[in-house]
Formats: sequence, C-alpha cells, structure tokens
Amino acid sequence: MITTKILCIAALSVAAAGCVQYDDSVFQHLSVLSDTRIAVHAHAGTDAIVSAQGDLLIDGKPVTLDAAQSQIVARYFTSAMALRSDAVKTGAAGAATAATAITSVAAGLASGDTDSIDAKVNASAAKVDAAANKLCVDLQMLAKAQDDLASAVPSFKPYATIGQREVDDCKPD
Repeated sequence: MITTKILCIAALSVAAAGCVQYDDSVFQHLSVLSDTRIAVHAHAGTDAIVSAQGDLLIDGKPVTLDAAQSQIVARYFTSAMALRSDAVKTGAAGAATAATAITSVAAGLASGDTDSIDAKVNASAAKVDAAANKLCVDLQMLAKAQDDLASAVPSFKPYATIGQREVDDCKPD
C-alpha cells in the first residue's frame, strides 16, 4: 500500500513540476527583476522597486532614505533573494525525491526487494523537509525586514503584504 502511495505522489510531483512555468517570481508579493532589483507588489497600485544597494523607488520615483533606512532596504532585498534561492533548491530537492521514488519503486518491484524502497525515498524526502524548513526561516526573516522597512519608511506600508498568518502557517520542524 505504501509503495502505491509513494508512486502516486512521485508521479503527481513530476507532473506538477512539468506544468510550472518558471517566471522568477518568489511568490505573489515579489518579482525578481534582475540580480540587483526586485519589484514588491501592493494589493492595489504601483510596484515598489528595491535594490541590493539599498535604493527604494515607489511609483517610479526614488524615495529619499537615510543610511539606516537604506540598510533596511538592502536587508529586505537580501532576505527576498535568499527566499528565492532556497525555493529553487527546495523545488530541485522535491524533483529529486520524485525521481528517487520512481526509480526505487521500479527497481524494487523488478528485483523483488520492496523493503529498500522506503529507506531510499525517506532519505531523499528528509532533504526536502530540511529545504522546506529553511524556506520557513527565510520567510520569517523577510517578514521581519518587511515590517522594519514599513516602520522606518511609512510610504512602504502598502507593500508590507506578508501577514503573520503566512509566517505562522510556515512552521519549521
């Protein structure tokens, strides 16, 4: 029974991964524009542009920042890019787990050694769990940087769209 479940999960994972169009979006709140700039989306209105250098543009206009505010902007950028990078790693680990599950099931069924299937798949799944936990930490860091930025630069408040519920829903093990 567990072998059938693993095979179904693996097949669905591979199918879903093949349907995803990669567009460099971290999630619905952010879009990576380049290695040094991201767009932050408000629920309504124009985007804010945040740079690695600590620059902030709202509605296409530069926001005057002091050194402390600029550091918060740079930290926000770094947190967003870490989340993006770890999301890609998590996706790759998930795809690897699906591949491991498929090959382990096929090899186990062909050889008659179905006992080895769980161990191989569980070892691969542990990597996905670790990567997913890193994403939760990244989200916490991004939410903290977002809240600090919204507090330090009031014009950024409409872009502070990551809520506590989103952070609470992503609990590392």
